[in-house]
Amino acid sequence: MSIPIEDSQLEALVTHLQNATELRDTALSHELHDELGGLMGAAVMDLDAVRRVKPALSQIALNRVDRVKRTLEQAIALKRRVIEELRPSILDNFGLFAALRWQLKKTWGNSDVVSTENYPDVEPRFESHAATTIFRIAQEAISLALKRTSVKSADLTVSVHHGNFWMRFSDDGAPNAETQIADPAMILSSMRHRIRALGGHLQLLRAGAGTTVLIVSIPLPNIVSD
Repeated sequence: MSIPIEDSQLEALVTHLQNATELRDTALSHELHDELGGLMGAAVMDLDAVRRVKPALSQIALNRVDRVKRTLEQAIALKRRVIEELRPSILDNFGLFAALRWQLKKTWGNSDVVSTENYPDVEPRFESHAATTIFRIAQEAISLALKRTSVKSADLTVSVHHGNFWMRFSDDGAPNAETQIADPAMILSSMRHRIRALGGHLQLLRAGAGTTVLIVSIPLPNIVSD
């Protein structure tokens, strides 16, 4: 006989899974940075030392040493990209607004999309877990825009007023018939859960000329430190 799961239990389970994933990704990013990064750095230094041995290696051997070094440097660059995907260091070192700017530049920087963004002059002192959650919400909102077609412009506006923190995302893309049923629904469900965990709300609107507008509001006392 199956035992029904209450809504509160399901909410708690989803929260636990999201938190566990975040902790796993953070731990993995630290291990990649500290352990793998150290090993690769040491290997590059050893290759530089091999180049300076006396008597000197043959040119063929030196060429191979250089090729191995270039491969290692490419692997180090890949490691850095993986680390930033798992846990952007800019979020911990420079704050939420800097991380949002980085994410938007990474998403639209090399495209023809005209991307605009606006932030308050002063960044609130977010709790660490709240900053992480808001950043993940932003990533999911951006992923929704990426699933639409013919996006020419996108905007992120962050504001703080009436005791709430607000994020407004908009883009002029058209729905993608291949993804509009399954993927966006799952992403929106994940976003709603993250926002509810902070006591906030999500609105999804259609503005003029087919523009999609997504508005997140969260009570400021729930996400800032004293």
